[in-house]
Amino acid sequence: MTSILSLQNMSGFRAKYLEIFENSGNQLVDRILGEINKMKFDVIYLAEQPILTQPNGLAKEQLDLLNNFIKLGESKYASVAIYNLSGYKILDTTGEDPNKSISNTNISTSSIPNRVFFNSTIDRISNYQNGFHFTAPLYNNQDLLTGLVDVRVSDTFIYNIVNNTLFSLNKEGNIYKFSIDLIHDNGALIFSTRSNIFESHDSGILMNNFSLSDKSSFDGNFSRGKSTLISIPIPITLANLQTNGNWTMLLNSQNISSMEEFNKTVGDFLIASSVILVSAILVTVILVNKITLPITQLKNVALELSRNKFEKEIMVEGSSEVKDLSISLEVMRRNVENSKKNLIRKVKERTRDLEKANEHLIAKESEVNMINEELLKSNKAKEEFLSMVSHELKTPITPMKLYIEMMLKGNRADELNVFQKKALGIVHKNILKLETIINDIFTVYRMELDTFKISKKITNVTELIDSNMSALSPLMRDKNIQFNSSVRTNKKVLCDPVRISQVFFNLVNNAVDHVPQEGGRIVIKAEDENQGQTNIQATLGTDNINENGKVIFTVEDNGIGIAESNMDSLFKKFYQIDTGLSRKYGGTGLGLAICKGIIESHGGTIWIDPFYKNGASFKFTLISA
Repeated sequence: MTSILSLQNMSGFRAKYLEIFENSGNQLVDRILGEINKMKFDVIYLAEQPILTQPNGLAKEQLDLLNNFIKLGESKYASVAIYNLSGYKILDTTGEDPNKSISNTNISTSSIPNRVFFNSTIDRISNYQNGFHFTAPLYNNQDLLTGLVDVRVSDTFIYNIVNNTLFSLNKEGNIYKFSIDLIHDNGALIFSTRSNIFESHDSGILMNNFSLSDKSSFDGNFSRGKSTLISIPIPITLANLQTNGNWTMLLNSQNISSMEEFNKTVGDFLIASSVILVSAILVTVILVNKITLPITQLKNVALELSRNKFEKEIMVEGSSEVKDLSISLEVMRRNVENSKKNLIRKVKERTRDLEKANEHLIAKESEVNMINEELLKSNKAKEEFLSMVSHELKTPITPMKLYIEMMLKGNRADELNVFQKKALGIVHKNILKLETIINDIFTVYRMELDTFKISKKITNVTELIDSNMSALSPLMRDKNIQFNSSVRTNKKVLCDPVRISQVFFNLVNNAVDHVPQEGGRIVIKAEDENQGQTNIQATLGTDNINENGKVIFTVEDNGIGIAESNMDSLFKKFYQIDTGLSRKYGGTGLGLAICKGIIESHGGTIWIDPFYKNGASFKFTLISA
């Protein structure tokens, strides 16, 4: 606890110490940059003196001006020289040969045309002095460049700034001992306050030990002794100078006794903390192993059980709770294992039963396949038989039909008497009826075999009605029956016109047989579904009321009508109503069944309107296109 309190107190002291340390470094950097900026303005002022651009006859006056400039610089300026544009010295305050060329020296024409150039690398500016160069362009009164002025600055200006900034500090009775190193961007040592710097460090070592960045950084392990180090960049370019590199200041402070005490306290605290931490870890590991090892064993047992591995007996040692849990798991394991064995036994029994049932099904399937093959053979034989019968029946009918029509309508029809014409007409009518019966039988059979072909196309309702009216009108004239149509829709339907004509023929032909001989009337109608919705609702129920996009066709007559008891059976095959007219006109009872098959294959519905009381009214729907 004492170490912790001491550490807290010393932490505050260290923070305060580092704050003073960093503020001092920043103050020093600001003063160095400020001094460089002042010297820049001094050089600019000197370069603007008109006498320096006059002919060589004024050399004495020029030299006096330069010497006065050096005196006013308070020992900062070591010497001044003037060079022409070819790089040759024409005047020097040191008394050196004025014709010496500088083309291979550090003095550069980089300052041309209008900015001051500061050579930030250390240079020997005299036999006993190191320093730096400021160069500025010289312009005459016509603003023509005539040469350069070179001001040599002694590095003592850095010593003066450092001594006035750092080494006079005395804060709260503690003397802070600082050392300064200035490093160029190229790694060269520019300045150092340590007398043995070249003995213990070179510029390369300095640059390799410190990362020079734009921010201050702290490190306590640079030198052999305990120290605190801070690196601060000195951006010379911020003084609006052309230069060949910036500097970095390494500020090093030897720790005082209080800091050494702080470091010792930190070390003691770290050692004590490490011992306590290691002890706590060891105790924790022992306790955790004692508690968690049985739980881990139980977890592994549970994982084995989840993988359906119930063979291994469960025995886990530990606390009473762990033992109870182990016993419960063992009881559960035995129960599950017994259930598993019983389940396996039952599965085997059921599997045997299923295998027997499967064998029985296979045998039945074979029987069904044999029956299907027999049915297919029977259907094929039936189809071949009907095809043969149809062909054999149509073969004699066709020539008889043609010869009778030729006799009735040919050139020699006038040679026949009335009795002969009547007899031939009866024969012709029965031939047509026989042909119709054959076609109906074959059509119904093809419907049963799903070989009844339909070719749908978009058909205009008006054209469909007109074409059937034209085809059926001769029959109406022969029977003296009034035959009309009514179309109240502009829609088109998707249908097979040939098959729909067959429906119209069957319905109209059926009506012809049942209308009275005098005053008979048959009407074909077409209308939108919503126009006949009331009767559809009553006849077909609500499920078909809202079928949108359909057209209703109607064939109605003024015949004897159909009893409501016969309406449900009328569309069945071979069904005929036992009436005198049925016996008189005969028929197979297939016409309406064929009509139903054709309409349903179109997705429509056919029915008899039970509310029509003036005869019979057959209705069917077709989907509109």
